[in-house]
Amino acid sequence: MSDKTRFGYFSRVVPPDNFQAQVIVDIVKLFNWTYVSTVAVEGDYGEKGIEYFKQLASKESICIAETAKIHLNPKPDEFIRIVKQLNSKPNARGVVLFVDEDNCRKLLDATRRLGYINRFLWIGSDSWGRKMYPVKNQENVAVGAITILPKRKPLKGTIYITAFNLIV
Repeated sequence: MSDKTRFGYFSRVVPPDNFQAQVIVDIVKLFNWTYVSTVAVEGDYGEKGIEYFKQLASKESICIAETAKIHLNPKPDEFIRIVKQLNSKPNARGVVLFVDEDNCRKLLDATRRLGYINRFLWIGSDSWGRKMYPVKNQENVAVGAITILPKRKPLKGTIYITAFNLIV
């Protein structure tokens, strides 16, 4: 869809990830946190989002305690390892997530299985947003989580395509 010679009228309207990173830094500052951990999913979305966050956090004297990455096609024990890594820094309760909803669910599940209820304060990017799937039946692990979502306002006369199938 990025090929303008083929899709000249296609336009993406989602704000760039650096805007999300700035909002997350603002939230961290609002709570006077100076020591947080990060988790990113492997790939452009997660890694670039966390990199933006780290750059902005550095300017605000916010230190990064632990940085973890969820690999593509992770094995179940990877989530246990990541949660234990996060737990290794007891003074870093805030955890910034640039993680897709499926891996977010697995991360929260690993936290629940390890018994780390009320241990972390999660700040999730727009991939979690208002979605219930990541926390369904494990709400006690996500209590107090903050998630962000770009502001949405429908425009009159605009056609929205929410899903499509491309058959070639």
